[in-house]
Amino acid sequence: MSWSEFRDFIDTFRTDQIMQQLQAWNVGDLNSNPWFLGGFAAAVLITYFIGWRAISAFLVGIGGFALALSWTVAQGTGTEGIQGGGLYVIVGGGAVAVGLFIYLLFIKTE
Repeated sequence: MSWSEFRDFIDTFRTDQIMQQLQAWNVGDLNSNPWFLGGFAAAVLITYFIGWRAISAFLVGIGGFALALSWTVAQGTGTEGIQGGGLYVIVGGGAVAVGLFIYLLFIKTE
């Protein structure tokens, strides 16, 4: 891989291109999609009651991050997103997702 190919690869991780891709995937609509919410809730509950605590914690972490990201993209990007509370949503939602992940994986004992 040459330097120019590496630089082109790294340029795809610019914030504006990532936000364009997330909006193209309609990530902002996940927080109101009942199939997404129900599917994640069902998967978490099934794995939790079967006894697969690590997988349940992993799903809670991924689902929480996806929902926080969805709410943040729905709020908007740039200064309008910060004024609309998008920053608080991603920080608060991420903290809750990480907290649940840590609780389910490390603290919750049988």
